[in-house]
Amino acid sequence: MPAATQSSFGANGTWQDIAATLPAAANADVLLQNIGQQPVKVCFGGSAAPASDLAGVTVYRQGTIVGNAANVWVRSPGGTSLAVTVGHSGGVSGNVASLGNVAAGATDSGNPVKIGGVYNATQPTLSDGQRGNLVLSARGEVLTAIGSLGNMASVVTGVGADASGSVNGLNVYARPGVFNGTTWDRAKKPVSTTRLLSSAATTNATSVKTSMADLFRLRGYNASTSARYLKLYNKASAPTVGTDTPVATYYLPPSSPFEIAFDTPLYFSTGLSFALTGVAVDSDTTAIAAGDILCLNIHYA
Repeated sequence: MPAATQSSFGANGTWQDIAATLPAAANADVLLQNIGQQPVKVCFGGSAAPASDLAGVTVYRQGTIVGNAANVWVRSPGGTSLAVTVGHSGGVSGNVASLGNVAAGATDSGNPVKIGGVYNATQPTLSDGQRGNLVLSARGEVLTAIGSLGNMASVVTGVGADASGSVNGLNVYARPGVFNGTTWDRAKKPVSTTRLLSSAATTNATSVKTSMADLFRLRGYNASTSARYLKLYNKASAPTVGTDTPVATYYLPPSSPFEIAFDTPLYFSTGLSFALTGVAVDSDTTAIAAGDILCLNIHYA
């Protein structure tokens, strides 16, 4: 692209091709600024003057327009003056629309000029020193992730689906999420409580929730003088005690209150159920006595 040149030009009531009168104007970027008092009509291209006085784009006082053509036609009904800049290399002042001089993925050269983005179905891989595009989603959203790259913090794209991804990134959401081992779930708070006010003389096998559940807290009182055991199951129905394998087994100390809380809720992918037994082993079916466990509250979502 030729070096930038700046000059002024007087427009009158007829169409004039200023590209033919300005040095190096042909096929260069031309920036026109209306510095006169009257609006100016501008047409880019065409070897002959426009047939209509209404053709072209109107540039009002102090307005600017940029174009690229071998012919640049201007006219003003009342006569006015234009400030004209040809080319877009270093040293041009004012608002000049231009393209970057280096393609994406090529070795960088010159000064940065592009502000924009591009969508890629597959994220690009750049080499050291290469220039890249701002990465967009298919909806035009900017894709960014705060992560660690070597020994410095950086903004990176293409965060993996889970913590084992190639980039240790921080996903930023309008609503917080929690990874359940397979997918990301919206963060929740306990919205439901199942109560067992007094245990029966059985294993008290109970279904709490028949679908995916997040368990936040368990609390109650063991009124027995012996230890009792609370067993939790990932199941959408009441457990078959002694046959089903618990997800967790908790010791409930004798003649004592108990509380079991989770900073991050315990996730049950199928459902949540529980049982109370007299022995800790999974195969145990020992029933507890009536009233052994009092005010068992299970808080979940």
